[in-house]
Parts: sequence; C-alpha cells; structure tokens
Amino acid sequence: MGLGQALAQQAGALGVRPLVRRQYTDFYGRIVRHLSAVEGPTIELGSGIGKFKQFKPDALTTDVEPTLWADAVVDAEHLPYADASVANLVLLDVFHHLADPARFLDEAARALAPGGRVVILDPYCSRVSTPIYRRFHHERTDTRAPAFERDADVGKAPLESNQARTTLVFFTHRDAYVRRWPELPIVAEERFAFLLYPLSGGFTGPALLPAPLYSSLALVERVLRPAASLLAFRCLVALQRR
Repeated sequence: MGLGQALAQQAGALGVRPLVRRQYTDFYGRIVRHLSAVEGPTIELGSGIGKFKQFKPDALTTDVEPTLWADAVVDAEHLPYADASVANLVLLDVFHHLADPARFLDEAARALAPGGRVVILDPYCSRVSTPIYRRFHHERTDTRAPAFERDADVGKAPLESNQARTTLVFFTHRDAYVRRWPELPIVAEERFAFLLYPLSGGFTGPALLPAPLYSSLALVERVLRPAASLLAFRCLVALQRR
C-alpha cells in the first residue's frame, strides 16, 4: 500500500472512530504543551492527514512524499532549513519510521535555534505493550535492533518501521544517546496510554471500549501512572537545543 492510499484510509477511519479521535486530540495536546516559544517555524515531519494544524495553525506540515495534506515535501534525514533557524520539529508516529535516526538527530541539532525543541510522540515498548504490538499490530517491533544504526529494512519504503526505535534510542540506550548528542538533552519525557490506546482498536482493529467510558478510563490511567514503565503503549520525548 502506498503512502497516499494509507493516509486516505486513516482519514476515513478517524471520521468514524470517536475513541481514536479523542486519543489523538490528547496526543496533540501533549505535544503542544512541550513546544518551544523561541522565534522560528514549527515544522511537523511526516504530518500524515494534517490534523496538527487544528492545534498549531501556523505549523508547516510536511511529508516525505507529496500528499493532499502536506505543505511541503521534506526528508527528515536531510532537512532543508538553515542552521539555527527552526523553533520546533514535531514527529507524531514518525520517529520509528526513520531509517537512520542518528542522521536525523544530527540534522535536528544543526537546524534548531538555541532553545528550539524536537517533540516526539511514538509507540513505547513496555513489558505489556511489546507482546501485544507483536501479536496484533502489523508493524515490526524489534527490541533487539541496534538503536542508532541505519536500518535498511526501514529505508525500503515510507511505511516501513520498527516500533521499538524510540524506546531503544531514548530509554534502553539513553546513556549512549546522552554521550552522542550532548547539545540535544532530553528535557521532558512521558510514558502513558495504558488502557485507552489498546482498547480503542487504533485505526484498524475492533474497538473494545464503549465510547461513553472514555473519561472514566482516563481517570484510571492517572492512578496507574506509577506503573508507566511496565504498562505504557506510548511515550513522548522532548529534546532541547542548548
């Protein structure tokens, strides 16, 4: 399936899946709270169906191929922006699609203005989520893959991925990340989506949660926060340019 076809299906699913809409509204809200206020553009990489503009109207939406929703075509590993010119780089469900995360992080460090941020929201591989991702999700989840090396399989097509990538880079191998990119320290992190995300069914699976129970289950998730490292299906990581 090509990128355009996949995005069209995603747009259709979002229109008829209220639980998924609420989840992504929460996701975008988390992202906006972590954005930098320094001068410069906010760039969303891999913007998909362009919903981020509902939360950040002046954001520039981009994708690796031309789409109906992208303002520009941008390769995250070769950012077409001047040094120290960008306020924010936003990646929602994108980092695990990068074939060469080290190259992207180098590019982010170059392009961000001092105080600018990379805000990543992506799958998280916990003890609970990892076997469920492997069993029920179509994307690859390889927690033993090298954290920073180029992944040739991911590089074959825009929709190829390793859902474990963000976990590997920023959690499992954090010490290595800190040594390699001291100019991009981690300034915020969250692990969340313990019940709501898997029970919503995502874009293609069956919804296992009645929509009216969403708010009640959100309260339960707050109680479960101390067990985030064990239960989480999602994470947010914010990096800030020194």
